[in-house]
Amino acid sequence: MLVLSRLLLISQAVGAALRGRGIEAAAASWAEGIQRATTELGEDDVVLLFDDLEDRDAVLAAQALISQSSAQFLVLTHRAEGAAWGAVLASGAAGVMPTGSSLVDVNAALASVRAGGSPLGDVHRTRLMREWFRWLAEDNALRIRLASLSPRERETLDLLAEGRRVSDIVVELGVAETTVRSHIRSIRRKLHVGSQLAAVAVVHRMGGSVRTMDGPRPVLPGPRRSAP
Repeated sequence: MLVLSRLLLISQAVGAALRGRGIEAAAASWAEGIQRATTELGEDDVVLLFDDLEDRDAVLAAQALISQSSAQFLVLTHRAEGAAWGAVLASGAAGVMPTGSSLVDVNAALASVRAGGSPLGDVHRTRLMREWFRWLAEDNALRIRLASLSPRERETLDLLAEGRRVSDIVVELGVAETTVRSHIRSIRRKLHVGSQLAAVAVVHRMGGSVRTMDGPRPVLPGPRRSAP
């Protein structure tokens, strides 16, 4: 089994604890672990992945790793149960657990994964994956709407999200106040939101800036499996 974390000390500590319970476990640096997981490990191997899944990019990176490996993944995360858990399950992870789980619980989950099962029941897994697909659909719809904004509207929206007042934006962009207010009305209309505050909330959901943001992203496929 491979224990993988962005912090090597965590991988080494958990690996040592598992070996103390008679489980063969190896730790690797992040880069080495990804290389091993995607090119060396097979269906009979298990990866214990520690990942905070802190934002969309981190979730998509975890999905890519899981989908590109033939190994079984058990993910431990600080992220509260919800769409992010469903994302890694949808990409083929065998299970997800809180990082604070006891070693006894992790050991039991690993035994289930090695036996071809999951620490999560089918109904639980299905609910979490539905949460992810629902979140992704909403997120992609927002990205399509944001893509319809002009460059100047995006700039105006980012400035509003930074807490700038209309008078500040007038000075920043060197335009008339009526122009800025026209941009704001257009932003609200294109984003299908009823207020300036709701438009700003969209920016924060996207990570704090929309000036150079990309468009919708496809759902990643499930893990590749070797031919029988």
